[in-house]
Amino acid sequence: MEHYVTAGLPVMKRVLGNFLGFYTSDIGMQNQVIHMWGYESHADRETRRKQLATEPDWIAYIKNGPPVVISTENGF
Repeated sequence: MEHYVTAGLPVMKRVLGNFLGFYTSDIGMQNQVIHMWGYESHADRETRRKQLATEPDWIAYIKNGPPVVISTENGF
């Protein structure tokens, strides 16, 4: 988590913008962290996520970070 907070989160905040917070569950699936971001629209989200995917600092974070994501769901 420390690697994400120091290397991943700053670039995400810079590119994605409106960071709403981190949340964990008290019941249900354990060891799950959900992060939420606010967007003006779905198109805004798509544009910002595409920009993040090409951001050199994000690419470096992905290459150098430990594998922490086991499954993904984005609510769409």
